[in-house]
Amino acid sequence: MLKYIIIFLTFAFIFAWEVPRLVRNKEKKELVIFSFLTLIGFGLSILAVFRGFM
Repeated sequence: MLKYIIIFLTFAFIFAWEVPRLVRNKEKKELVIFSFLTLIGFGLSILAVFRGFM
């Protein structure tokens, strides 16, 4: 369970670090692509940890 929390906090930190700059600079396309790639990375990370328990 701790691994899931660490992954979530890591991705939340990255998201919180990058998104305000993208919004401030009105970079909507970059924000969409960044969000999409971050969600894919988050999903793959969770799956990798989940598969490690099996």
